Amino acid sequence: MSDPVLALEALTVRYGRFTALDGVGATFHGGALGLLGPNGAGKSSMLRAILGLVHPAGGRIRVLGQDTATAGPRLRRRLGYMPERDSYIVGISGVSALAHLAEICGLRRGDAMVRAHDVLHFVGLGEERYREVATYSVGMRQRYKLAAALVHDPDVLILDEPTNGLDPQGRVRMLELIAKVVREHGIHLILASHLLPDVERLCNDVWVLDRGELKKADTVANLTAAARGAKRVRLPDGARAAFTAAAQAAGLHVLGDGHDNEVLVSLPDGVVEPRQVFQLGAQAGVPVLGVKAAARSLEDAFLEALEGQP
Repeated sequence: MSDPVLALEALTVRYGRFTALDGVGATFHGGALGLLGPNGAGKSSMLRAILGLVHPAGGRIRVLGQDTATAGPRLRRRLGYMPERDSYIVGISGVSALAHLAEICGLRRGDAMVRAHDVLHFVGLGEERYREVATYSVGMRQRYKLAAALVHDPDVLILDEPTNGLDPQGRVRMLELIAKVVREHGIHLILASHLLPDVERLCNDVWVLDRGELKKADTVANLTAAARGAKRVRLPDGARAAFTAAAQAAGLHVLGDGHDNEVLVSLPDGVVEPRQVFQLGAQAGVPVLGVKAAARSLEDAFLEALEGQP
């Protein structure tokens, strides 16, 4: 069996007295991994520790079977990193900057220039490759950063909020490029994002982080599978609080759906029957407008993980 793409053992990262990651342990075997969590959850700190940009206060990180503490420089040649913030060399063209990065990663000068041209065409910047990167728009700079992460043909692509600052059309374009890299070129993906739809579209595995702790590690398929016996209940506007109180008093778990007039109700070890839902509505004094079997979204699973639900 091949080595996992990423294995963390009791990883702890501190900045002074502040603990950004606290004893995180998890394994990613390959494909596409999404790191989810609110701001300050520890996503970027985890990426920086994997890349060797910060030194862990404790624990161990293995990438592609190699310990990052001893194989750092060699290992980084196999990783492509797209940071959240802009990162480019001022005063030179996009193609020259990428060729320089490719040379640093070990490509010969001629091969590096050819590769720079190819990757810029791939991300849709072929016509702008001789312009200075500083003159690019926000969307173009995001695609340039993706090209910089790909120019040395890495085995693992690490992206930190790749759709930040993009308009809807630019976001769709970026997601299509990332999906193509993973699907057609066989590159493993580690994606940190606060946008759940991006993770749900691109990733097969998810780690949910909150305040430096790993709250959940599972496949997207498992997390979004239909909740056994759960029901999605539609209510009149303003009726959610009363219905929720009645349902919780009856021992049901209630999760908001992001809409004021819908809730997800479930039992830990049983099936929620439609007649039970209508009885709860009658007890709460609110009409139930609709009941249907609940297929969980990734947002449902994310919120449950943050709330500490199993």
